[in-house]
Amino acid sequence: MVGRFTERFSTPGARRAGTALALALALAFPPLTAALVPDNRYYLELGFHFWQYAILGLSLNVILGGAGLYNLGHAAFYAVGAYTTGILNTKLGIPTLWLLPVAALTAALFAAVISRPILHLRGDYLLIVTVGFAEIVRIALRNNVFGLTGGPNGILGIDRPELFGMRFNTPLHFYYLSLFFVVLTVFIAVRLEQSRVGRAWNFIREDELAAESMGIDTTRYKFLAFVTGAALAGMA
Repeated sequence: MVGRFTERFSTPGARRAGTALALALALAFPPLTAALVPDNRYYLELGFHFWQYAILGLSLNVILGGAGLYNLGHAAFYAVGAYTTGILNTKLGIPTLWLLPVAALTAALFAAVISRPILHLRGDYLLIVTVGFAEIVRIALRNNVFGLTGGPNGILGIDRPELFGMRFNTPLHFYYLSLFFVVLTVFIAVRLEQSRVGRAWNFIREDELAAESMGIDTTRYKFLAFVTGAALAGMA
């Protein structure tokens, strides 16, 4: 019975229907909470953070779920992207939404630098090294590296996002903006999974030695997984 249920709801049509239903519920969340709670700002802010961390989880899934690489330092890429946006916005006045590709690229470059010497590691050894890198980033940021990060206080005075003259300054605006980027991230992740690169990642995750014996450049594809996941995390 369980098998028939799983088979029935694992078809492409059922998956598309489930995706459409989830998106409809996400879009309807603000008016539903407004109908139940007069002041629903708290729930909208909660939803905004939920979508923000959903993007972070999807980006980690590229590295861990896709290529099977253990990584407990993923928050470092998230921090690099966030501080890149904050620094460039406050110092140069560049609009925050314009800086999202820059933040993604900076996080990807950071991942490229740190992943090259550690990709030969596997399992727990890779896990421990990624924790170490995350701690290095955390300590550097808290100690106001190069006088740019603001130390424990962080960066103050970051502008609100603005697009085509519309300023995002309410919880409702941020909720739908973050939901848009979740949909974009899901689209990118699904396309990657269905691509040749995604199939290579899955092969490496299941059996790296077998993947190497079949001619797959495992180092190259693991490097690509780290960089791609970091770029998505930097955008979050």
